[in-house]
Amino acid sequence: CDGNYTGTTVGLSNQGLSGTIPPQLGDISQLQRLGLSGNSISGTIPPETSKLSQLEWLNLFSNSISGTIPPETGTQLQFLRLGSNSISGTIPPETSKLSQLTYLGLSSTSISGTIP
Repeated sequence: CDGNYTGTTVGLSNQGLSGTIPPQLGDISQLQRLGLSGNSISGTIPPETSKLSQLEWLNLFSNSISGTIPPETGTQLQFLRLGSNSISGTIPPETSKLSQLTYLGLSSTSISGTIP
């Protein structure tokens, strides 16, 4: 997922991006795959990601994202990679509702606790 946009996929990994993830991202209702790894994105994961009901693949690995994992992040997620960020807290109990989830990458974060 690198350097493309097809209407359902946004791939902007390793593009030197900085700033925060815009809340307007939640308005892309058909978004299925979002790859923003290897950039300098900061701030938190916006709660508007909960509006991405089709989102299956989210890769935010190796940025400067902080805060916690929003409990409302995705409902159809199969792949969630948040490692190498400044994310902290615990894994939200709502994660247990992600019945399609096959990959959860949280390495090099300050996440603690058990997987629900």
